[in-house]
Amino acid sequence: MSRTAEGPQPADLAAELASRPAAIATLVTLRDCIAATVGDLGGVDEASREALRADLCWLAATGLLRREPHGSWDVVATTGAYRLSTMGNALADALNALAEGCRHLAGAPAFQRRDPMPR
Repeated sequence: MSRTAEGPQPADLAAELASRPAAIATLVTLRDCIAATVGDLGGVDEASREALRADLCWLAATGLLRREPHGSWDVVATTGAYRLSTMGNALADALNALAEGCRHLAGAPAFQRRDPMPR
């Protein structure tokens, strides 16, 4: 099986994700609220909307995100609902566990998901 068919490699995914703060914010937001529009994700002005669009496209291309209704990714769908895929939820949960571990080590209180995903 090719690397493309297997999905992104963890080191490659982590390196790219580290350079995309809007993608990280999207993962966190969607982990907490299940679905969101572009406005919910922070695309309020032209510059932030363009950065968000690029990160939404990247998240979808890596299999971490999906949009309903489906359609072209050439434009930001302002009325569409963006949701994490199963792999996106797993990554968001792993990022949350990492953040919780850091908070624990720093002595800060734990943060719980407000609207848990049914398992």
